[in-house]
Amino acid sequence: MKLEKPTKYKNTHTLAVLLTLSTFLAAVFISGCASSPHALQENKGQTETAQQPNADTGQNKTENADTRHQESIEITPEAIDTCQITIPGISREYDLLFFTDTHIIIPETSKEISQEIRDYSSQRLSEFAGESQFASSDLFQALLSYANDTKPDAVLLGGDIIDSPSPSNMDFLGNSLEKLEIPYIYTLGNHDWTYPWEYMTETAVNDYLPPLSPYMDGNTSIHTLELDDFIIAAVDNSSNQINPDALETYKTILTLDKPVLLLVHVPFYTPSLLEEASGFWQQSVVLGGGVHGGTYPNEISAEFMGLTTAASSPVAAVIAGHVHFPHVSDMEGEKGIPQIVGDAGFKGRATRIHISP
Repeated sequence: MKLEKPTKYKNTHTLAVLLTLSTFLAAVFISGCASSPHALQENKGQTETAQQPNADTGQNKTENADTRHQESIEITPEAIDTCQITIPGISREYDLLFFTDTHIIIPETSKEISQEIRDYSSQRLSEFAGESQFASSDLFQALLSYANDTKPDAVLLGGDIIDSPSPSNMDFLGNSLEKLEIPYIYTLGNHDWTYPWEYMTETAVNDYLPPLSPYMDGNTSIHTLELDDFIIAAVDNSSNQINPDALETYKTILTLDKPVLLLVHVPFYTPSLLEEASGFWQQSVVLGGGVHGGTYPNEISAEFMGLTTAASSPVAAVIAGHVHFPHVSDMEGEKGIPQIVGDAGFKGRATRIHISP
């Protein structure tokens, strides 16, 4: 299996989104599968924000984020990074559209919802208006429309699609995915099913995971989307470890005599990714490479990673998100599995993955 990084566009600064309303301008992004990350900063703890670390914080540029909903946002081709994967022996070419970390936030206004959730959604809405200065929910709708218009073979959702499992976020997610005309596969991110005060607790597992199950073929730990020539396997590692319930099913998938694309939220360790992510987040955001500063894999995760990178592994590529910047590198192991890490969807970004024989 071969992965090729594309040549960057000659004009490296391009509009990621094009507004039909002339009163707003889109943000400028750098195109390319391996383009440089934008400056984001994570709050201490488990939450992620879109605030520029070196920006002048004297005035909150996103204070009116709740009014930024647009009637029409168009995703332009320049907003889509492109990666090439070669899988020898497949019968035709495929196009996949991958977007991750959209962090949809719909304000909670009902007094039937706890004040804690209402306050949190309001705070996060302001933080995640995005570098594009548009509501993440509007950008998600625009990405879905782009998928329906361009008709890839499948849409891959890399987790943190919603910023929390609030009722309004869940309703918006369900209504939006009903409009998607393309087969899709969705893997869990840490924000999809947690709040800071219920971070991967028993309450989160019992109350917030089950409503997501219908979007994951009834199984949030592992599920698949099978195309003619290969299988896409979505595996939950949103806790920074492989979900224990996924391992045995994953072993079976690897015996099906088809190439596999592995979709996870948290990327696996590669030296170059860890170096970039560590400088970006100042904490571990990759699974593996514990001695270098990554997250030490537990026994199940270590076995899973060994199966993935074994010489006999049918895995053609790993596709991940979580870190909010694009990166392409090869995993360590007997087999140099390429790993594609997608840019954040709340910036209006997505990745086109072109697969050829």
